[in-house]
Amino acid sequence: MTQTSPQPTERLTSRQRRIEEQRKKIEAARSQERHKRMVWFGGIVIIVAIAIAGLIFLMPKPVAAQGHQVPIEGNRQHLPQGQVIPYRNRPPSSGDHYDQPAGYGFFQRDIPTGNWVHDLEHGGIVVLYRPDLCDQACQNQLQDTYNSAPSSTLFPGTRKMLVTPYSDMDHAIASVAWGWLDEMDAFDKDRILAFYKAHVDKGPEQAL
Repeated sequence: MTQTSPQPTERLTSRQRRIEEQRKKIEAARSQERHKRMVWFGGIVIIVAIAIAGLIFLMPKPVAAQGHQVPIEGNRQHLPQGQVIPYRNRPPSSGDHYDQPAGYGFFQRDIPTGNWVHDLEHGGIVVLYRPDLCDQACQNQLQDTYNSAPSSTLFPGTRKMLVTPYSDMDHAIASVAWGWLDEMDAFDKDRILAFYKAHVDKGPEQAL
């Protein structure tokens, strides 16, 4: 009995089936590879997003300046050194003052009020502390705050901040600018520096 050979059409169909199976295997492999890449990419995106969120959460939030305006007093007259100047506010943040400004820096001795009020007129910031409420550790922190204050933008290289003892006030520390006052019962470096940055160089006169 003779066997008949497969017809060409049957052999072609078998070949096509093998080609189709191979094509499906290749496509499946490619699809799996694409899926892996998508999973990896998605994982990286999630990790980056978590890292960014963590950095935003951990970044220090800027401190807003606090304090309140105080009515301007006096006529900004220059008076002789040592003359008694009556101020309505405790501590004063404006008014008549002595001819010479006090300059800037950290001091553990009293600076005459009439001199540092002149600093305020020039756009300087005065930080007052009561020695009976601000001990040596507190004063050391104020020294560090002075050292951390940025320079004036109008007078580069000069920190327009004066830190000095002052007893005629009700709180431990007070930050003073011309017409502005921020009083506090505990040291707060960020709060003092925020006040400084908000008010420095904004007095009625632009001078050192």
